[in-house]
Amino acid sequence: MPESLDLPDALLQSPSIQIERIRRATKDTVETELTKRGTNMGEFWVLTCTMAHAASQTQLSELLAIDASDMVRLIDSLETHGWVARERDAKDRRRQIIIPTKKGRKIQTDLASLVASAEERALDDASNKQLKHLRKLTKAILNGHDAPVPAGAGATTE
Repeated sequence: MPESLDLPDALLQSPSIQIERIRRATKDTVETELTKRGTNMGEFWVLTCTMAHAASQTQLSELLAIDASDMVRLIDSLETHGWVARERDAKDRRRQIIIPTKKGRKIQTDLASLVASAEERALDDASNKQLKHLRKLTKAILNGHDAPVPAGAGATTE
């Protein structure tokens, strides 16, 4: 059996690898839980965005940095679940707006709790103070790069 390797110090000091390892740990934990409910992280993100405001597929793609063709598949799946509906935009009949259904609003609340719990487990070695600092730091970095930061991204539940 091959000997396991440790990351070199040069990589341990790299923010990009640190961020990637945190992303992978949280994503894997969250995806495992969401899969048990017949959904995935992309669908959860899209559904959650529709809870905040009705949006077009293009707006959702841009907001979540998801390829347009992937967004179509996510919305198709959410529609199959009965969690969102496509409606014609009254201001521009060529455009469709994605809105949550009553069933979608209910499941989003359940899924949000499940996701929060999974993220908490994935990050259970961090203290509340450290997580609050991580959220503030992430928000500051994203704001510095003109990336859209969802409302409440820096909020904590302390």
